[in-house]
Amino acid sequence: MNDNESVWEYFGENDPYFGVNTIAEMRSDNLDENALGVFFKSGEDYVARIWGEIEGNFSPDFRPKRSLDFGCGVARITLPIAKRSGEAIGVDISNGMLELARKNAAEFGIGNATFIKGDDDLSRVTGKFDLVHSFVVFQHIDPKKGEHIFKRIVEMLDEGGIGVLHVEYANTVSTTAQKLRFWAYRDLPLVYKVRSLILGKRNEPLIPMYLYDLNRLMLILQTHGCHKVQVRFSKHGVEGVVLIFKKERAELY
Repeated sequence: MNDNESVWEYFGENDPYFGVNTIAEMRSDNLDENALGVFFKSGEDYVARIWGEIEGNFSPDFRPKRSLDFGCGVARITLPIAKRSGEAIGVDISNGMLELARKNAAEFGIGNATFIKGDDDLSRVTGKFDLVHSFVVFQHIDPKKGEHIFKRIVEMLDEGGIGVLHVEYANTVSTTAQKLRFWAYRDLPLVYKVRSLILGKRNEPLIPMYLYDLNRLMLILQTHGCHKVQVRFSKHGVEGVVLIFKKERAELY
C-alpha cells in the first residue's frame, strides 16, 4: 500500500465524510441526519451547476450513456451524475469509501452506479465514457502521478464527450513559512506525527495538498483533441480551476 492509499484507507475506515469535506460537522462523532442532508444536497447542487455549464456551452440536453467519476469518495457527486446518465462508474482508492458509496447508492435507490477500486493506471476501468469528472481530488495526488492519471482519464473520454476536471494551481494566501511548514508535514510524515502528539491533536494522517502546472495539463488536452475548453475558477483555500472541455478537434489558430 503506498502512502497516499494508506491516508485514504484511514479516512475511509474512520472518518469517511470528513475525508470528503473537512469541516467539524462531518466528523463521525458529530455527524447527524441534518449534516448528511446538507452533505448530499451540496453534491446535487454542484452537479446541477455543472450540467448547466455543459448544456449552455457545449451540448444542449446532455445525457451521457456512460459517466466516470474519479475519486468518488462516498458518492456525494456520483449519485446525482448517475441520475443524469445511463450508467455511472465511481472510482476511488479507498476500500472503506467504496463500501460506503455502494451503501449510499442503495439507500438513495440508485441502481445504475458501479464502484471500482482505483490505481494509477485505472486498470480496472474499461471502455469509453461520454462524461469524465473529478472534483477536489487531484489536489490530494502528487502531480508526478496525477498528470499520468489526468492523461488516462482524457484518453478514456469518447469523441464528442465532455470532461470536467478540477485541479489547484496557486497558493496566494499562505506565507513562505506556512508553505514550508506544510511541505515538511506532508513530505516528512514523522514531523507531522510529532507535531500532533505535542499539540494533543488526533493521531491521523495529514491530507496532502498539491498544486498543478496548468501548462502541462493544457498540453495534454490539446494533444488529445480537446480543443474546446472552458475555465471556471475555484477557491478551496487556494486557487483552482474547473476545466470543462469537449473532445472535439478544431482548426488551430
